[in-house]
Amino acid sequence: MAVVIPVETPNVDYYFTETADRNGYYAVGGARSNVTGVVTVVPGADGKPVVGLDYQVNVWDRYNWDEGKGVHIGKFEIPDGEMGRQHKIGLAQEFNMAGSSSVKHYELGTGAEVPAPDDPGRHARDGGGDIER
Repeated sequence: MAVVIPVETPNVDYYFTETADRNGYYAVGGARSNVTGVVTVVPGADGKPVVGLDYQVNVWDRYNWDEGKGVHIGKFEIPDGEMGRQHKIGLAQEFNMAGSSSVKHYELGTGAEVPAPDDPGRHARDGGGDIER
């Protein structure tokens, strides 16, 4: 008989840095993330339990422009407040974004390295509302 246990890490904030990931830094800035998965325990052929973990990384954020934030690109300063003003007058749009990596599998106790998740793909983009997590 298999035992299946869902697992989920707490949600944490993640911020891209310009030096580590310029695309993430300029495109997203920061987001929330967590890891969700399932631990499965089944009896092995020798009677010892075989423990497996299937997991994925999840990332989400509201793409918006907050007053008091901004970015420097070369000699130009681009304040988020200005982009927020563009949203208010209809020239820019805030939206929700979310993505999840593919599901990875790991057998505990094998000595193998835990497989790193791939980059989360974007699976949601809309013009309003909250991301439900």
